[in-house]
Amino acid sequence: MLSSFQKFTRGVLAVICVFLAVLLTSLAFPNFERFHWYSQLGMTMISPLQSSLTKISGFFGGAWRHYIAISDAAIENEKLKFDLAEAKRRMIEMEDVRKENNNLHELLSMSSSLKKEGFGARVIASDVTAEFKTVTIDKGFNQGARKNMVVIGPGGLVGRIGKVANSESVVLLIADPNSAVDVTVQRTGARALLVGTSMETELKPFYSLSRLEYLRRVSNVADGDVVITSGLDKLFPFGIPVGTLNKVQNQSSGVFKGADVIPFVDLAQVKNVMVLK
Repeated sequence: MLSSFQKFTRGVLAVICVFLAVLLTSLAFPNFERFHWYSQLGMTMISPLQSSLTKISGFFGGAWRHYIAISDAAIENEKLKFDLAEAKRRMIEMEDVRKENNNLHELLSMSSSLKKEGFGARVIASDVTAEFKTVTIDKGFNQGARKNMVVIGPGGLVGRIGKVANSESVVLLIADPNSAVDVTVQRTGARALLVGTSMETELKPFYSLSRLEYLRRVSNVADGDVVITSGLDKLFPFGIPVGTLNKVQNQSSGVFKGADVIPFVDLAQVKNVMVLK
């Protein structure tokens, strides 16, 4: 009698033989209208895997495209920010050029109205917050600057040259305590002496005050009156606008009035000036 193992072996061999016979028959007589049974079996087995791989590939592909889109948007956003900043910078430069042109035009008009020749200069240093109120301009002895030449800015009087170097000069501002200008009130002709102070006006921050001294008590003056140079000191020509009166009041004793003067020129911000010859 055959053992159980031998019977099992023969059975397996028989199955293999049958499988091979069917396989050879399928290869010998192919059916082009449908897949072979073994192809169908393979496709059935790998179809779920293919589906999963397709979904995974689609997910990562979409994520990658999304990342690329975000990166492109970020780059475009940065470019737009740069273009906007550049446009703002150009607008600021154009506004600065416009203001400078207006200032130069005003200086030329003022010089012409005063019938005085002069030359333009730029402020290159400022010391208006110190005890001595001065600015430095880029014109010196070599460019024709001399001590005590009058300096005007857009709107009115700035001061006079106090020191002269070869290529630059120091201008003593009308707000400096050492400054003194003979002035008159334009509306009434009242005469006084304009001197600098170390105070700043409350009406216009950073505007340094000057003050009228020796203004007669009987003078007809009021807040807002315009003060101009009188020309009587033989230093500052007649008619240069200086500023407006503020806080006009009678002194407790004596024959004089007191009054502050707010300069027309922003002495802390002035950039372009003209030196009168």
